[in-house]
Amino acid sequence: MAHASFAERSVYWLARVTGTLLLGFLLFMLFGHLSGDANGPNAWEFNNKADMLSFLLFPVCTSIGLALAYKWELLGGALVVLSLAGLLVLRPDLLRPQFLWLAVPGLLYVVHAMVARRART
Repeated sequence: MAHASFAERSVYWLARVTGTLLLGFLLFMLFGHLSGDANGPNAWEFNNKADMLSFLLFPVCTSIGLALAYKWELLGGALVVLSLAGLLVLRPDLLRPQFLWLAVPGLLYVVHAMVARRART
């Protein structure tokens, strides 16, 4: 990133900061959920397979994608976006602006990876 433009550096750091904040929040909430503090001792029990798949897509796959994006921006960002898109297919009731902002770090990672790749060629 030695010769990167201001816009490219801005997208890079915006992706890093928002991704780190979201990852920290998700890990905090995930730990609370799985330790049973928030939902009682049966936090690992799901009502049905759709609930379990929803949980795997968000927050598990989203957290994995944000962690991967530190090293592989395109892979991690794409995983974040795809996991949230999959969740919205399963749960269209979540299609609200309050929830959609969670895809911003993933989108920023993907945009930065594409711009950086184009700049290298």
